[in-house]
Amino acid sequence: MIDNACEWGASTLLIFSENVGALVYYTHIFPLVISLFLGFQVLINNPKGRSNRVLFLLTFVFSIWVYFDLILWASPTPESVMFFWSAIVPIEMFMYLLAAYLVYLFAHEQVDAPTWKKFAFSVFLLPIFLFAHTSLNVIGLSPDCDTGAFEGILIQYMYAAEIVIIGFIAYYLLKGIRRIKDTANRKRHIYISTATLVFLCFFTAGNLTLSFDLGPFYEQYKLFGMPIFATIVSYSIIKLATFRVKALLTGVLISALWILIFSMLLFSDIAYARPVILITVIAFGIIGAQLSRSMRKETQQREQIEKLATNLEKANARLKALDHQKSEFVSIASHQLRSPLTAIRGYASLLLEGSFGQIPQKAMEPLGRIDESSKLMALAIEDYLNVSRIESGNMKYNLADFNLVKEVEHVTDDLRSDAMKKGLVLYFKKSLHHQGVIHADIGKTIQIIHNLINNSVKYTQTGTITVLVRDDMRKKKIFVDIIDTGIGMSEETLNAIFHKFERARNANSVNATGTGLGLYVAAKMAEAMGGGITAHSDGDGKGSRFTLEMPLAM
Repeated sequence: MIDNACEWGASTLLIFSENVGALVYYTHIFPLVISLFLGFQVLINNPKGRSNRVLFLLTFVFSIWVYFDLILWASPTPESVMFFWSAIVPIEMFMYLLAAYLVYLFAHEQVDAPTWKKFAFSVFLLPIFLFAHTSLNVIGLSPDCDTGAFEGILIQYMYAAEIVIIGFIAYYLLKGIRRIKDTANRKRHIYISTATLVFLCFFTAGNLTLSFDLGPFYEQYKLFGMPIFATIVSYSIIKLATFRVKALLTGVLISALWILIFSMLLFSDIAYARPVILITVIAFGIIGAQLSRSMRKETQQREQIEKLATNLEKANARLKALDHQKSEFVSIASHQLRSPLTAIRGYASLLLEGSFGQIPQKAMEPLGRIDESSKLMALAIEDYLNVSRIESGNMKYNLADFNLVKEVEHVTDDLRSDAMKKGLVLYFKKSLHHQGVIHADIGKTIQIIHNLINNSVKYTQTGTITVLVRDDMRKKKIFVDIIDTGIGMSEETLNAIFHKFERARNANSVNATGTGLGLYVAAKMAEAMGGGITAHSDGDGKGSRFTLEMPLAM
């Protein structure tokens, strides 16, 4: 090995030296800043995303490579060249593997690679790590300060490995295009894979200029693959929300433009400045057009949003007025229906009891139907009135301490005859560590229990209904479970069952008299008294479980 050192001035921060031309700093610092800006923005906006972390690592490793390369330009002492040349080779290989991993994630829609594939790709790194500090990497230092060192066979191996990795990335690009069905995901994959291919092709092409002895002047332009990569990725972020990052493109483009303009101050030689000025003019045109289009589009969207907000405000006010009118109408109509219906029920009941004399047997069945129908109508009217009171805030609650267990048992006993008429078995069970005293409105609590048990009786054709009262002293709660073997509910029904006028899709096949208000009213009453109601079912035809939860009075 030739032991020499170039007689250059001392460097600052290992990279700033009066002997290094401005063009070298321009080709290095510009891509370095752009890559770090992109990587940190993507990571900060979504640090949990796997592809976000991989992209950050890729840009960070690239930045380390650029910094080390600048050291080799500015500090050509034997010690620094040997150390940083040995370090930069595995760093470069690691950068290529991260790029391949990023493309793999997008080709497989963020599904991680299996361990054996990671191991197979990592085999490329093994020889480089093992022999990076040997003569297989750097044969020796050249007497020419512009050349730096003579490459060993390990460097040629690395170039070959890089070409193989580029081939794999091209393969995954095509594979992803064929296998990804979602249009947006396919476009994201195409953008990211294309950007990565451009970046690595630039880098490898620059490496090959050294193998063909074209000199270090052309080799440094390989770093411009990173700004192109950053631009394509940023465009993908704006268009397709790639990496789940928002509002990134403008920052990247403005930063790039600022660096391009500022870098012109570094050149005193017009011959070196011309390429930079040309690149700046082209970039300014592209960036300016993009920003202009983005601002125009944003202005149009803002105007549309303002118009929609105004219309929405007017529509909301109108809806509130209509909702208030609807509630008033329901309340008035319900009260108006209540009086004649009470008379119908009363007289039908008197006729059935024989208060007006003996009724012919043929008339008994029609009178029974009148009595039953009027009862159902009275219950429906009561539901409408309760909804009106709840929505207007006029529902009154008379809170007091009472034993919930006894009331649940009484309601169960009252409804057992209705269950038996349908051939159902209605059980009552309890599993308690507390007396079961709660502080609530006893009338409304009984109404809730009656509603839930009656609901199970209506929608269960065969089998059993179990009413279980249990408590949880740690949570200071008491629970009433109504478990049936009825028609069950789908997941869609479970999500909507406590909304107004909502019934299971298969409810009419069993009972056509429901209004879809009973569960809504019961849930609102329970919430107002500090409790709640939940529903569970394994699916249609698999039964249901409704659970009333109330706080214990301690």
